[in-house]
Amino acid sequence: MITSSYTFLWNLERKSAIKRLPMNHLFLLAVLLFALTSLVPMIFRLFRPGPRDKARSVVEYAQKRGFALVNPAIAQALDNSLLQMLKNPTLRNSVRAASDVADIEGLENGTGDWLAFNCTLRSKEVTIFNFSASPRSVNTTGANIRYKVAKIRATGLPQFSMGRNSPIHTLENVVDKISGAAKQSIELDGSQYPEFVAHYWLRGSNRAAVTAFLSPDKIRFIETAKLEGTVATNANYLVYFENGVLLRDQDFDSFIATAEKIVGNIL
Repeated sequence: MITSSYTFLWNLERKSAIKRLPMNHLFLLAVLLFALTSLVPMIFRLFRPGPRDKARSVVEYAQKRGFALVNPAIAQALDNSLLQMLKNPTLRNSVRAASDVADIEGLENGTGDWLAFNCTLRSKEVTIFNFSASPRSVNTTGANIRYKVAKIRATGLPQFSMGRNSPIHTLENVVDKISGAAKQSIELDGSQYPEFVAHYWLRGSNRAAVTAFLSPDKIRFIETAKLEGTVATNANYLVYFENGVLLRDQDFDSFIATAEKIVGNIL
């Protein structure tokens, strides 16, 4: 009861103090409250790296290195308003870098691939881009998966996919088996390739063609390089993708260096 009385008296005194404030002070107080509730969070968001900042990092890196953007119109529209971008017919005709590798598991559904650039690595045409993939049902977080992707033009390859063992991959295999969608696994000789068998999985429908393509030297390169991502092929490309986002110059340089090693040792 005594505590309630003190609280009532304190609130009464606070209201009285506000009433005694001059009108200009009340106005300043209102402005301060508005700033704390609206302007400060807005300013905070402005200083976070947003989509345009990430887009500029891709564009600026490509321009510095002399690489050709897949959609150069995007670079010219980065400072336009959203309405201007929606009205721009060139942007509506932008090419998605992942559209011709959407048959590769992991790259079926997603976005972010409009900001891509082409480069030449050891005479091979390579497209580099970020990709935000929709999660599979085994991803309990529901968050999109961010990939760094190198799409390397190469025809006539056997179709396969290969990557490092992980708990997520094991769970996906279990789900695929239960649903009847299990992929055909290719087992290599553990005595000949102990590192590969211990740390990597390999899938493909034509075992003879895949094992003929993945020669002992190529398997040993994979073992030594300790590739963190997935290597996969379709009718026209060999693709390498791994978790992460390309944002800074060193991110691009390191990822392109890995792609170049893959070109030189697998293709």
